[in-house]
Amino acid sequence: MKSLFILLFSILFIGCCREPKLLINGLTKSVSQITEYTILIKRDSTNSETQDTLMVRNKLYNNNDQIISLNQKTLYDNEKMEVDYSYNELNKLKKEVVKMSTDSLPFIVNYVYKDTLLYQSKAIVYYPNEKFEQIETHYYRKNNSKDKAISTQIFIDLKSSDTIRNSISTTYFNKNEIVTKIETVHKTDSKRDRKIVYEYDCQNPIGLKEFNGNDSLISSLKYKYDLDKFANWVSKRIYENEKLDRIITREIRYK
Repeated sequence: MKSLFILLFSILFIGCCREPKLLINGLTKSVSQITEYTILIKRDSTNSETQDTLMVRNKLYNNNDQIISLNQKTLYDNEKMEVDYSYNELNKLKKEVVKMSTDSLPFIVNYVYKDTLLYQSKAIVYYPNEKFEQIETHYYRKNNSKDKAISTQIFIDLKSSDTIRNSISTTYFNKNEIVTKIETVHKTDSKRDRKIVYEYDCQNPIGLKEFNGNDSLISSLKYKYDLDKFANWVSKRIYENEKLDRIITREIRYK
């Protein structure tokens, strides 16, 4: 399970692109709340389309434009997830506490810094029959811009002490600290190896391509947006292999 770092993903538009500068919340203005609806596009044998709401996600923000809580519900299985975020005295993320309706124990991610730079995040969870450990380490260039992050995830059978699953994901960033590529290697099942390459228009994400371990293309996603008067997207249409697959809509409550 990839850490919820993807729930804080924000991009700074700079340079000749002349895109608006974004705050830490990923928007052009301060907000108190964002509610997202993920809608799946279904097609029958006659290619007629219907829409089905898969997930509702609600995020709350503090006065520093930092996320403080996330509540998510998947409607098809009625599962819920709650995440609480806490920050240190320097207003840097210190801890995530993740509670799943399917698990009795919370998933806690602790963040460690060297000076002001994020060095590592770590989580260890003991389930009845297995142990899960996730560690992500961040690496920087000489100018302190983030170069890459390496995440290891291990599931261990507590009875046999055997490793059930063992994967390593490497996330690469460009000089503007924007994700360009993620490579994942599964040591116990190479058939699950993946590479994701992100595509941008200027520095605006417009899609991605996913490859298997043999570098063969598996899927291609394209994004199209509708923006509000503050240049923040309120609708994101996701096309998979040129067919509309999902729509994400956002209700944004500005301060």
